[in-house]
Amino acid sequence: MKHLFIACFTAIVLTACQSKNDKINDFVNMYNRSSSMMNSYMIKSTKATNSGKDEITIEVNTASNGEDEMQTELIKSSLPELLGQVIKSQPEGKELLDKGVKFNIKIYGAGARVIADEVIDSKTIKGDISKDIQSIADGNSGSSELNTVLEVFNKNLPSEDKATGIKIMSIKADEENNIVYTAQVPTEIKEMLAIEGSEQILKDEMLRSPQVQQIFSKTGALGVKNLKYRYTDTNGKTLKEITITKADIK
Repeated sequence: MKHLFIACFTAIVLTACQSKNDKINDFVNMYNRSSSMMNSYMIKSTKATNSGKDEITIEVNTASNGEDEMQTELIKSSLPELLGQVIKSQPEGKELLDKGVKFNIKIYGAGARVIADEVIDSKTIKGDISKDIQSIADGNSGSSELNTVLEVFNKNLPSEDKATGIKIMSIKADEENNIVYTAQVPTEIKEMLAIEGSEQILKDEMLRSPQVQQIFSKTGALGVKNLKYRYTDTNGKTLKEITITKADIK
């Protein structure tokens, strides 16, 4: 028992004596070990490196080819902040932020095209949603926690698809933990939605999209049940509502 006590005490002392650079290296190693968990249809890879001078560089390679301006803008406006909140939610990350370490977030599109290049530190991360992020990671999330995280995206909405004129107005979780996308459509598309059978055509098209399958594969553990797409006119009146369940993509 005495030897066990000495071993434990030694481990505690060694941890307490770690330099800031040691802790930076520990965080980099931890991030890279778990980086594959972020991979999806859109995020191809990510890695962290100790770039010196109390700075960590996090690179995220995405599949964005720049053709979808709305998607690119959402990545640029929301992903760096969301990464910052995730870093802050980890005790190791929060400690480094408190010690003045900066995180250089670099987001790349296809062909190494730079989408975002932001430096995040304790002063630039606004608010604190770390508890909600931790609840989601632990599988204890409800609509309240999901909406807190989704607010990172919602504050950068509406976002318009220039090609179609469709505007994403909000992305929220309802009381049943369904993710609800609300999209405002222009007059031309409103007329198309009025055609009989248009709902099934839209749903079939969505089901062929790898993004929809990825959303389910990545959010199932978070308690997300269904995806709902609510289409409205410019006055906010609901025109169509399409629900996609996990059973639909099997």
